[in-house]
Amino acid sequence: MSARIIPFDYQGQAVAFNAEGWINATEAAARFGKRPVDWLRLSETRDYLEAMASALGLEGKVSQNHFGLTRTSRGGKAPGTWLHPKLAVRFAQWLDTRFAIWCDLQIDSLLRGESKPWASARREAAIGYRAVCDAVALNCEAQGKTPQRHHFINEARLINEVITGTFAGRNRDQLSAHELEVITLAELRDTVLIGQGMPYAERKGNLLGYVRGLLGKQIGRDAA
Repeated sequence: MSARIIPFDYQGQAVAFNAEGWINATEAAARFGKRPVDWLRLSETRDYLEAMASALGLEGKVSQNHFGLTRTSRGGKAPGTWLHPKLAVRFAQWLDTRFAIWCDLQIDSLLRGESKPWASARREAAIGYRAVCDAVALNCEAQGKTPQRHHFINEARLINEVITGTFAGRNRDQLSAHELEVITLAELRDTVLIGQGMPYAERKGNLLGYVRGLLGKQIGRDAA
């Protein structure tokens, strides 16, 4: 897929669309224990595809990819079967009615160019990381040390560890807006703690408690 992938948060899990409104059907279907291939094999789906292709003037397209209304990516950052935005809601209805309504709203937002919340969250997370890096550099210089690349990498991994439990990198372009917001808040707190001269182990414990509080509040809102 050449268009930028934009993950949206649905009940705490990311669902991938691209900037043109196409949905990663393989990823979405897996959340409901289904497969897009089974939907595509239905006779009513085939009829719908033909009618949609006719309405969009796509009859001449090779039927291998369903008149150009589906795309398959076998590698890269977004593997799976992707569906044209004109098919996404119909497909989502086969999965779950509430999910279909949610998809309709997200696609409408994308096609209207209103996907700014994710872009803003991504930008803010980048700024938060920059602040952490500056704090790390200043802390090293105060101790008479020269900041090294691994200092910055380890700090980013610390943020990821207190959120996910794993000391490793994450592709932030594949995270939802909510996940990016949690990262930004953790980064801002970490920046303050570094500035206070708090040792690494104490910072880790402080950040763990802080992030658990953030996630607990989110779970409470979801349950309300």
